[in-house]
Amino acid sequence: MKHVIMIGPASVSKGGIATVIANFEKTFNSNEVRIHHIASWKEGNPLFKLWMFLKAIMQFCYLAITRRISIVHIHTSQRGSFYRKVMFIQLARIFRAKVILHMHGSRFGIFFDNQSPWLQKRIIRQLNQLDHLIVLSEAWKTYYENLCDTPVTIMENAVQVPQANPYNNQSKTIVTFGNVTKEKGSYDLLHAIHSLGSTYQEYQFIFYGIGDIENAQKHIHENQLTNVTLGGWVESEQKQTILDSALLHILPSYHEALPMAILETMAHGIPNISTNIGGIPQIVQNKQNGILIEPGDTDTLEQAIATLLHDETTRDEMSQKAHEAVQAKFSIDACNAKWEQFYQQL
Repeated sequence: MKHVIMIGPASVSKGGIATVIANFEKTFNSNEVRIHHIASWKEGNPLFKLWMFLKAIMQFCYLAITRRISIVHIHTSQRGSFYRKVMFIQLARIFRAKVILHMHGSRFGIFFDNQSPWLQKRIIRQLNQLDHLIVLSEAWKTYYENLCDTPVTIMENAVQVPQANPYNNQSKTIVTFGNVTKEKGSYDLLHAIHSLGSTYQEYQFIFYGIGDIENAQKHIHENQLTNVTLGGWVESEQKQTILDSALLHILPSYHEALPMAILETMAHGIPNISTNIGGIPQIVQNKQNGILIEPGDTDTLEQAIATLLHDETTRDEMSQKAHEAVQAKFSIDACNAKWEQFYQQL
């Protein structure tokens, strides 16, 4: 049996990486591969975060000594997340385990470009020490292949997919999952809602997530957006109820890899309006199972919302295609089978 150490944020943490790890914890089951999960980060004060990091190092060393570890699978993004994971790359090398770096960061390219030439060389050196890089889209595969010499493989995120499409085409609730920030297009969406005016006042727009809450609430109040609510962070047990009652999901981001929010909503047959960036076009097919726009194009965003709210038939057709697309390529079972094969071949 192959023993794999998986390192990343605690599965109960906020964010897409934690959701991916939670899916591994709940669903990955193999007679040939055993995954040992180590949480290296969790929300809290700086001392708590430092303790989580040091504890993860101790757990890593204990497992590496007491088990014959074959692979270290490290989840990371950019900035501090990447620099913290360098320690585990070095430890894996000491214990002669193969190292996979699973890149989730949608802004890694910006992060890399903002580093000094000396740090850029250090980052490339770390990437070249890896046995494999995992990315979420073809665009990111090309990026890392041009940046370093390590083999790169695309492994898409995956979600639980209901057997039957549960979409509620009569709902009046429109949702967006993710941090409430300019980068996620939150203010572009607020601008589009304002431009729609009273025409679609019966529809409630709910922004689920953390982030720039105070400024967003101020914007909502100043523009008298009475049909907009900030729903806060959603725990996993709450999400099912929300997904069962959402008409549309809107994520007009400026930077993304392959958002779990899009996969989760499409798995429930919810049509998406999103942007033509990162790995999103791999799953959202424009005017087939959703609508894609350019980041920052608030006029087209407004038109897309109006189009789908006006056309029940189009929503229903997109819903069926969205559910089928995720079921065919992004289901948990299909993804776990790919991971088991990957681990075995590495």
